[in-house]
Amino acid sequence: MIGATGRDPGDPRPGDEFTPFLPLEGRPPLRTRLFGTPAFFRLWMAQVVSATGDWLGLLAISILAIRLGSGNEGAALSLVLAARIVPGFFFGPVAGVLVDRWDRKRTMVTCDVGRAMVMLALPFVDTIIGLFIASLLLEAFTMLWGPAKEASVPHVVPADQLATANSLSLVAAYGTFPLGALLMALFGRLSTALFDSSWADNVRLDDMGLAFYANAL
Repeated sequence: MIGATGRDPGDPRPGDEFTPFLPLEGRPPLRTRLFGTPAFFRLWMAQVVSATGDWLGLLAISILAIRLGSGNEGAALSLVLAARIVPGFFFGPVAGVLVDRWDRKRTMVTCDVGRAMVMLALPFVDTIIGLFIASLLLEAFTMLWGPAKEASVPHVVPADQLATANSLSLVAAYGTFPLGALLMALFGRLSTALFDSSWADNVRLDDMGLAFYANAL
């Protein structure tokens, strides 16, 4: 039935198309709906920072291995990458058992500090063996950090949001690779433009050094 305005009462009113985008009374903020709790949001942000640093460190270590393995770059790179992969087959199950016995938050903080110390030392490593040992240490800390983080998630996220939390964790772990690669390229430009001097060489402020120092932070 057409009313006096010439419109059918069932027709949508002007502006109705925007209704789904308007805030609903009592509706929780987007961050709460997506992450569940502020505690998980903080944990997720820590994972984003950590994963970005991991990708940045992996790229920097790979490039450094190629530079140090002059004349035998393929073998040098393979050795260093093996140091980041092979320990998982032997240390992975043990790491989970150890983390179950330790305080999770303290374990994560200790692993972050340990990785930072290794990263601070990496600019001064000038042998493949040294790079191999550093890679082993980094992987050991990472393998302890991961289970501690995973075990913490059920304690900070409601049970009905665990699937979403796990998906967000995967995004943080693998979706940060482009950011790590972008930072690696940026440090290459910065080292050339800003630190082309002898004092910069003494403290290893080249592209590799900047990447490792930034990762330590």
